[in-house]
Amino acid sequence: MEIIGFETKITEILESLGFNKNEIIVYLDLVRHKDSTALDISKRTKIHRTNVYDSLRSLLEKGFLSEIIKENKKIFNATALEKIKDFIEQKSQEFELILPQLREISNTNEVKGEISISEGIFALRNAAFDMLKLDKPIIVYGASNETVNSFGEGFLREFHKERIKKKITMKHIYNKSAIERVRFLNKQKYTEARCLPEKYDTNACTTVCGDTVLLYIFGKPIVVIKIKSQEVAKAYEGYFEIMWKSAQQCE
Repeated sequence: MEIIGFETKITEILESLGFNKNEIIVYLDLVRHKDSTALDISKRTKIHRTNVYDSLRSLLEKGFLSEIIKENKKIFNATALEKIKDFIEQKSQEFELILPQLREISNTNEVKGEISISEGIFALRNAAFDMLKLDKPIIVYGASNETVNSFGEGFLREFHKERIKKKITMKHIYNKSAIERVRFLNKQKYTEARCLPEKYDTNACTTVCGDTVLLYIFGKPIVVIKIKSQEVAKAYEGYFEIMWKSAQQCE
């Protein structure tokens, strides 16, 4: 496998495990260079040292790094690569434990209601792909760089590839800080994107498709609220149109 293709695949796997963009860069840097300080990593990756520390802290909590004190400096190392395999196997075992309860729930009568709440990156991605099954135009507002990092660039490539294949149009309104993402999207088929001034920035993202509204709240954990209501969807569409007229094209 070519190095570029290999790194792309590794990145997609790490994204599926919940790694964000900076965590992936920091982890792969440590795989290559081993004993390193946060400053070493910052210099090599060009990531601000504060953000490097955030990524290191998260990776330590997940068990993918080790830390020692050497000459009064914190030295970081990537743990054995088999740790990734162990992590996946652990999650698989945890899923097997709850599978009987899930089957029991699925065999009961479907709960009536039009609002559901779920958490985590898999809920986030599944909700997005479910939108494509509706074969309706999609509108999004409140999107940001954090939105992209949470979904993962690998996932978003596949999502847009499938959407464009189905000729589903999509309009995005992004936070001002994501202007490069806006420009990228405007080069895609069946896609339009604009951005709003910084004062409208938010950590929540709203998606509307047909009679379905998805509210993504990017906290810890990520929360996905799904509302299935034609009236509610129409109300959000109206709000979107008002913002669309005020948003900048950022070409």
